[in-house]
Amino acid sequence: MLAQEKSNLNSQQKPKNKNLVRCASDEYNAELLKNNPKMMGSKAYEDLIKRQIEINKTSINRSQGAVVYTIPVVVHVLHNGEPIGVGPNISDAQVLSQIQVLNEDYRRMVGTRGFNTNPVGADVEIEFCLAKQTPNGCPTTGIDRVNIGQNGINETSLPNALTQMDALKPSSIWDASRYMNMWSVAFNGGSGILGYAQFPGGVANTDGVVSDYRYFGSNDDPNVTLTGTFNLGRTMTHEVGHYLGLFHTFQDGCSDGDFVADTPAVATPNYGCPAGTDSCVSAGLDMIENYMEYTDDSCMNVFTNDQKTRIIATMTGAANRPSSLTSNVCNALASVNDDGSIDIEQFSLIECTVNFTPSLRITNWGTVTLTSATVAYDVDGSGSTNYNWTGSLNYGESEIINLPTLSSSSGNHVFNVLISNPNGNTDLRNCNDSASLNFAIDPSYDSTGQINLTLTPDDFGSEITWEFRASSNALLYSGGPYTNGDTTVINQVFNVVPNECYTFTIFDSQGDGICCGFGNGSYELTTDNGAVIASGGGYGTSEVTNISTASTLGVSDYFVNNGVSLYPNPTSEIINIKLARGNDLPDSYKIYNILGQLVAVREISNQLQLKVDVSSLSKGVYFVKVIKEGASTSIPFIKN
Repeated sequence: MLAQEKSNLNSQQKPKNKNLVRCASDEYNAELLKNNPKMMGSKAYEDLIKRQIEINKTSINRSQGAVVYTIPVVVHVLHNGEPIGVGPNISDAQVLSQIQVLNEDYRRMVGTRGFNTNPVGADVEIEFCLAKQTPNGCPTTGIDRVNIGQNGINETSLPNALTQMDALKPSSIWDASRYMNMWSVAFNGGSGILGYAQFPGGVANTDGVVSDYRYFGSNDDPNVTLTGTFNLGRTMTHEVGHYLGLFHTFQDGCSDGDFVADTPAVATPNYGCPAGTDSCVSAGLDMIENYMEYTDDSCMNVFTNDQKTRIIATMTGAANRPSSLTSNVCNALASVNDDGSIDIEQFSLIECTVNFTPSLRITNWGTVTLTSATVAYDVDGSGSTNYNWTGSLNYGESEIINLPTLSSSSGNHVFNVLISNPNGNTDLRNCNDSASLNFAIDPSYDSTGQINLTLTPDDFGSEITWEFRASSNALLYSGGPYTNGDTTVINQVFNVVPNECYTFTIFDSQGDGICCGFGNGSYELTTDNGAVIASGGGYGTSEVTNISTASTLGVSDYFVNNGVSLYPNPTSEIINIKLARGNDLPDSYKIYNILGQLVAVREISNQLQLKVDVSSLSKGVYFVKVIKEGASTSIPFIKN
């Protein structure tokens, strides 16, 4: 008989923070399962795993031994141009600390937090290595820094956070059959997601595990500082468990639906570290130490023998679960003499101006000491400038170079860099010779005399405050907190003067924004003629908008007067370039993916060519660059 839930569950603890979602894997995969009916979560997948377990038993008996599987890992660090080690652009040390925790936990390593003396505790015999090869055959540290041109994910709900990440994944993912893809990102919209994973058997272009950067890595590393009760790297240990075929220990409650015999049934998730909890009749004490529970990081230290059996069956029987037996990307490449690589390290926009300051990272992947190279850079593919670098870099060493302050116009643009002539010779690997970054310069509102704020509080108005400041940081206007339960619309007018740089900041003291978990709050800033400057509500602790009233931004009259836009957006097949004055056609358009790679280009000679077929593009975020007489603007869109 199935165990029954006990009526007295007082010993189980509620989440310490109403905003935190320990794991979003069930919600994510429930949607994927609709279009992938044979992935984990289906009877077909369980039948496959049962057969594979029997095959593995026979194989082990014949070989008289087990295999240690090493999983190649790439960590995609999604950021917004911050220096390495600041905010979501997490440090190398933080990434390395996470790989260390995974190895400790999956190998039940003696002398670490991953060791246990539980009678059913297992050394899973899974190890993890950061990749040493990129998909196109260049050397790598296994850390892939991707500037997504936005401040993380500003979701309006948990499902919206998952949808936005699915739009970003295909543009950054490395071959799922050769790498386990991990993404570190900022969830800023208040959904509270710590992490989630894609179960085995789903589509390849979104496969992998995701974590908010605040819960990625371990505070045990002396070079890493993480706070709270989920700061020891167990979010990723848990999510990788899902990636490797494990359900939660509380799956289906006391019906014990995790398909693992040696984990006692658990009625509902445990939080904190509630020793002695027994939530299901005749099932035994809840295994609160299991990595597939919801307890604090410091409480977790157990995978069981039967969980190991299921993991190994997933490794040997499921698609896109790579190891060193099927992928060689943890092996170093053959050496070459001259190989310089270039990356965009930091990109700082100067508030309320058209100016920006890029920093680049030059790395030597050649065996000969790198002493010179040529770096070319441009905006939107025109006006290239050379920077002649000299220095001394041994293999694997790098150096940051700061370019002079550059200028562009308001709108969306692409910054490009290219390295060549290492030591005056031909670069023997060209796959790491270029990098691109999409950026946007905000327009100036020099003709407005007023800025209007329209604010609709959520149900917790007492958490909301805002400020409007001048460039001197003088506080000109402020508001809040408001009354809980009162969602009356608030209107405020800010009088402004020309040639100023104002800052509007909206705060939420609980870090969950004003939309949408606790009421449908929102805010909007407009000029005196109704033009929208900013709007939102799905932020975390705060959101900042810089507003310029300077008259020096010099936007091309063509793009101002024609109001270039795209519709529908998002789209799955056709996207239209819309002009306010339809007879004055642009010269051409180009389409770039989020990595700045050109994927389409076309000259425009008639109205029909403003209808763009994007059905062949993979799902993700793209930019359409519309060009007229050398000037251009770039507009983002999402391909569903």
